Amino acid sequence: MTMSEGLQNLKKGRPGILDVARKAGVSPATVSRVINGTANVTAETREIVQKTIDELNYSPNKFARSLVTNHSGIIGVLVDRSIRYATANVLVQLEEYASMLGYMSVVLTVDKPFHSQFQQAMTKLRSMSVEGIIVIAPRIGLSQTIVDCQIPEPVIIVSSELKDIGIPMVGEDQYEGASRAVRHLIRLGHRNIWHLAGSMDWFDEQQRLNGWKDTLASNHVHGTRLQASWSPKTAYEAIINAGFNRRNHPDAIFAASDHLAMAAIAALRDLKLNVPKDISIVSYDDVEAAEYVSPALTTVRQNLPAVARRAVSLLVRVMNDQPIDMVTVMQPQFIARGSVRNRTPANRNKPTTIAKE
Repeated sequence: MTMSEGLQNLKKGRPGILDVARKAGVSPATVSRVINGTANVTAETREIVQKTIDELNYSPNKFARSLVTNHSGIIGVLVDRSIRYATANVLVQLEEYASMLGYMSVVLTVDKPFHSQFQQAMTKLRSMSVEGIIVIAPRIGLSQTIVDCQIPEPVIIVSSELKDIGIPMVGEDQYEGASRAVRHLIRLGHRNIWHLAGSMDWFDEQQRLNGWKDTLASNHVHGTRLQASWSPKTAYEAIINAGFNRRNHPDAIFAASDHLAMAAIAALRDLKLNVPKDISIVSYDDVEAAEYVSPALTTVRQNLPAVARRAVSLLVRVMNDQPIDMVTVMQPQFIARGSVRNRTPANRNKPTTIAKE
């Protein structure tokens, strides 16, 4: 196609199926059969139609096709507007993997009050004839809203709640991830382990808090919770206001996220306390910067691409009437770096260098 032909096509507007049929010398029904693969078409005719489609740069209208085939090829993604690292990462991975499988993703955000906003979002998604919906639901309340609304469309919830609520759910076992991090500290001789907590209306924080608390109790180890939000500023202020000094501080802090841990290290530095010599720190997420701060963070890595791929795969199975488990649990990975000191008697001055657990 020449530039002048392309400009003429732009002036005429987007080519339609009638344009393809007219130029290829076939009926619109034949063009439709080639596009959808719904009936036998000779190889010669198929080649002519496909060549014409390429020449005209014709792209089938998904909404129009859905009226005929009952398959729009569109997945709706609802995401809690309170976005942080993990939520945003899963969202990007969902879109990429859905595209690999031939689905277009339509993303809408919802916020509190969840019920009214969820209903509004569903109205918009239904107008686009979505085949299924993935809901990223990190905060308490959104998953229950989906249950209460009793929507007929196939739905997968991405959440660390990991409870059978009657709608399929997939997520990582953040309780176990937190427990693994705290067990690592205990094994290295830490006996007073505090928790720098994120926002309590998130399932992520509730699971990490419970993993910390239960692991302390089962090992007869003491600890105190310092409440922050997901904001590094609140973490910095919580540490500054905790009253730590050279003679009065915990052995270790389990921070609910890497960003909170980085803020905690900055605050401890301002208090003239060294990490890990004075206080060890473990955290959660393994963001890109975690390996490059000083000291490099010992943390729990979330395999967010795997969670996203599993969510899309599960939704496709449900859309094809295939059975799946109501709860799909995925495991995080513990990564040990330089922010933890070995406090066992023989190694009191040595940071741990274990690669992973």
